[in-house]
Amino acid sequence: MHPTLVFSAALLASLLSAVRAQTLVNGQIFTNGLAIVDAPAPNSPMHAGSVTQVAIDISGDGKLDQSASIPGSDKSTRFDSLEIYLVSYQTKLNLTVSSGPGLLTQEQGSTVKHWDYNVSTCIPAGSYNLTFYEASHINDQPCFSITAYPVTVMNDHPTDACSNGTNPLQSFPQLSSPPPHSPWLDGTSIATQPLPTATGSNSANAVVATGAPIALAFLGLLSLLSL
Repeated sequence: MHPTLVFSAALLASLLSAVRAQTLVNGQIFTNGLAIVDAPAPNSPMHAGSVTQVAIDISGDGKLDQSASIPGSDKSTRFDSLEIYLVSYQTKLNLTVSSGPGLLTQEQGSTVKHWDYNVSTCIPAGSYNLTFYEASHINDQPCFSITAYPVTVMNDHPTDACSNGTNPLQSFPQLSSPPPHSPWLDGTSIATQPLPTATGSNSANAVVATGAPIALAFLGLLSLLSL
């Protein structure tokens, strides 16, 4: 491994903190970063063989300029990347819902991004977490946020084991460097409540990640080192 990466890995471990809870306000899920999830709702069923639409407000409920959602933006508060995974320790699966820049770059001019996820019939029934990995800058400070909430996959007739879009499960806790609270919530003018978390053998899912988000964390760290 390159000496710079060895140094970065050690520094990353000392700087990052464990994932924080997300917040539910008027049906919207305020993540640990800039994204606000409109759908699906917590504990929603996802039916194998059908499509689940994920809807994400990238405007901070109208507080963020749309140009800040385009990777490479020069805004002081901006998205760098946003990826989504479906994760379960119960079924030993970590599946890509959306990776790469496609989610943020589609639907130009829209403040809400929609992503249709085809729930494969290979996905066994069980408890999962829909997990969002966001690299962003908030007031020019690099952040790496992980936000997860529970959903349920319904599948009466699972097919062969999944092979496409699968990722290895990682040990936990998965570390992140989020802001101390959502920049869109002041904690006083809006009543908030913690979201429910998955229970049983799936309770650790909120801190399971893939290699791609880990790489994003390193990019955030390298940005921090360059300041």
